[in-house]
Amino acid sequence: MKMTKNSIVGTFAVASLGAALLFVPSAVSADSRSQCQHRVERAQNHYREEVREHGRHSRQADSAKRSLNRVWDRCWSRTKAWYDPQRHEWRTERDWDRNYEWDRDGDHDRDDRR
Repeated sequence: MKMTKNSIVGTFAVASLGAALLFVPSAVSADSRSQCQHRVERAQNHYREEVREHGRHSRQADSAKRSLNRVWDRCWSRTKAWYDPQRHEWRTERDWDRNYEWDRDGDHDRDDRR
């Protein structure tokens, strides 16, 4: 088979495009994780602020907690991982509802307002 200059250029272009596409998913995944981490940290800071200002069992804190859970859920659907801002690590099991330590002060979420 005789290869012309145009067929060589075309073959090179297709091979280059294919090689470039191999690296796109990891770049997108890293960018998605970075965005998710930022969103989780913001949502967690908002939750902490609501707890501090209104109390752990307030309507505002519950709303902020639900918002943080939604952020984790959205990140999970995009990256199949979630960021734990307390441990500063990515986790690959969908277990934030069981393993995230909401009760950081160790009072076992007792209601001190009684």
